[in-house]
Amino acid sequence: MDPTRRFSSRVENYITYRPSYPLEVLDVLRRECGLTESATIADIGSGTGILSALFLKNGNRVFGVEPNPTMRVAGERLLQSYERFTSIDGSAEATGLPDQSVDFATAGQAFHWFDREKARAEFARILKPQGWVVLIWNSRRLSGTPFLRAYEQLLRTYGTDYEQVQHRKIDDEMLGQFFRAWRIC
Repeated sequence: MDPTRRFSSRVENYITYRPSYPLEVLDVLRRECGLTESATIADIGSGTGILSALFLKNGNRVFGVEPNPTMRVAGERLLQSYERFTSIDGSAEATGLPDQSVDFATAGQAFHWFDREKARAEFARILKPQGWVVLIWNSRRLSGTPFLRAYEQLLRTYGTDYEQVQHRKIDDEMLGQFFRAWRIC
């Protein structure tokens, strides 16, 4: 299945059940990467706008780049009250943003869908010289209680491509290759 169309039938589930990101993300980015309210953010694979909302509440200018039309429209609807939000029909590999136009290129729950080499080149193009790439995942516990173990087994047994597409397949070697020669926050 085309990953840019994969979630079209699940938008309302994303809106209802997908967790947000903790405010502490902003604290870490302020402390480690110099995030300020004046920073411009490109939220790549922005979906329904969960990560974009965190930055918008911080006062940032946010470009939500989303290839899936259904997800993008939902994000536009949910974030319509933020004047500093702009929705873009684009992808990690072709954002449509101008050269050196953003301080941060972020991806929440989306990096594992990207063509890493093409996305790396695109991020290098759109980032300002001292810009940052920030990859964020909400990871759930896989064990520790009978419910968590059973839920993981359910996904492994009945998820048609769970093993192939889960974000845990992104390992240190892949991240090291992607971030080669960039500063790490």
